[in-house]
Amino acid sequence: MNTFKTLLLFVFSLLLMQCANSETEIQQRANQAEFINQIQEFCGHAYRGETQFISLGDGDHELQDPDMIMVLDECRDDEVRIPFYVDEDRSRTWILSMRENGLHLAHDHRNPDGTEQEDNMYGGWADVSGDESVQFFPADESTIEDRPARAANKWSVKILPDEMEYIYSLYLNGELRFRAAFDLSEPHSTDI
Repeated sequence: MNTFKTLLLFVFSLLLMQCANSETEIQQRANQAEFINQIQEFCGHAYRGETQFISLGDGDHELQDPDMIMVLDECRDDEVRIPFYVDEDRSRTWILSMRENGLHLAHDHRNPDGTEQEDNMYGGWADVSGDESVQFFPADESTIEDRPARAANKWSVKILPDEMEYIYSLYLNGELRFRAAFDLSEPHSTDI
């Protein structure tokens, strides 16, 4: 009889955990959808930004103090493409997309002729620690497979509509290495 009760209790516990996991997944998806919606509210414009923090090796780095612009002109219900200009370099695009498995961040790097650069389309899936204002993206399996050193990478994207700010950050092994903030209060034409 004790074995039956133990088994019954175990099955009941598994069912409760499954329900809790389903509720967590539902809440996570709702947060991710609201996150994308908040970004889409700013579509149709370009925004200037600045480096707030950088620790990416010794010496000067191209992200140290450049003229930065992000362009929010490609917004669909399930995807936002954000070209990110660093001075005259227009090779970068951040892609935030809602997929069957959740929210994904990809970094698309292109040559001037439009062909893919060798180090391209790396990124990660949003983890469970995000909410409607910020999402965290640890490096995904494909990224780690292509570049094992990127296993240390975790990116975050934060949208603060009340403060009119968009913040992109890179962490390596949990340590902040780069942060750029974009001023959403002064929209510019996307024809930059």
